[in-house]
Amino acid sequence: MHTMATRQIRLPDRFYLPRLDSQGREVHDIMPWDGAVSYATDGERVGIQYADGRLVWLGDAAPAEDGAEHPSFAEDFEGVNLDALVSGLRAYMDRHPILKSVWHDDLAELDSLRGHGPPADQQQAS
Repeated sequence: MHTMATRQIRLPDRFYLPRLDSQGREVHDIMPWDGAVSYATDGERVGIQYADGRLVWLGDAAPAEDGAEHPSFAEDFEGVNLDALVSGLRAYMDRHPILKSVWHDDLAELDSLRGHGPPADQQQAS
């Protein structure tokens, strides 16, 4: 059971959607989920904080409450350069090891979508 207090965190720009500021510069600070206000952590997990107070932990596979059809994991990443994405996520996890357990399953699935497994050093570390 996780009982640690949560706090807001700022992830790298690639985890946000872009917008243009008043000087026309591209800023990445828009959350990619409707109603989301920030990323958060309890020291063990990373999640998404919503304006209504909900906190959804990344990697949790809870069924959708609204019963609506949601795109599959593969559909979410259709057209994305998966090699660049996986490489960037692995580099970020190397700097922030707390994310290894949070993103382990998602990275394995991204690797399978790329058509090959994780690098040998990643397989041994699992």
